[in-house]
Amino acid sequence: MRPQFKTLAELRQDLAVSLGFGAVAGVVDLQIPFLTQILQQAQDQLWRDVRWRHLLRTHLEDLGMNQRVLDLPNDFAIGELQAVYCADGSGWRQLCRPIPGNADQWHPGMPLRFDVSARYDSRYVQIEFWPVPESLVQVRVDYYAAPARFTHNDDRASVPDDLLLTLAIVMGKGHYRQPDVQLYADRFTNMLRHAKADNFGADGELRQLPERDPYAQAVRG
Repeated sequence: MRPQFKTLAELRQDLAVSLGFGAVAGVVDLQIPFLTQILQQAQDQLWRDVRWRHLLRTHLEDLGMNQRVLDLPNDFAIGELQAVYCADGSGWRQLCRPIPGNADQWHPGMPLRFDVSARYDSRYVQIEFWPVPESLVQVRVDYYAAPARFTHNDDRASVPDDLLLTLAIVMGKGHYRQPDVQLYADRFTNMLRHAKADNFGADGELRQLPERDPYAQAVRG
């Protein structure tokens, strides 16, 4: 289950208070578009900076006889595919990428290769398999999910809200040139280092994963 982080409205109010707007009547309302933009940009940055465990997904689906393509889940992000597997009776066999350019599209057999393509619109992403199966085969897709919608007041953050708020404060204080920006920047750097260590390694160096996930385990979509 995805952890329940704070909503956009809650984080925006916390950010307004931290930037000194909370006690001034009417000022927060005028700053809503700017505060929202900062929070959205901070979330996008954190989503790319850290491979959050709770956003790793395992999607299972059956590929039917003579079926060449599968649609990917709606939260799939282009470029964030981790691996594709087929069940071969003895376990999961990882497929290779890409499909050879001279491959017969309808060549039958157990899938060995795959490729990813966007049909008509980048929102509709598909995996293409080669060869095409002669009978039903189960497919497993491991991927890193895109953040959920974060534009409405009751939309919840997709990354840890404490780190998200701290980064947004740094961005806001930097914009307004508030003198204590470095204090929050140092705090954010320390928090980010711990977050990376808790989520598959720090600064690109993988380490043994802890037994307990601090936020949530990967879920099946």
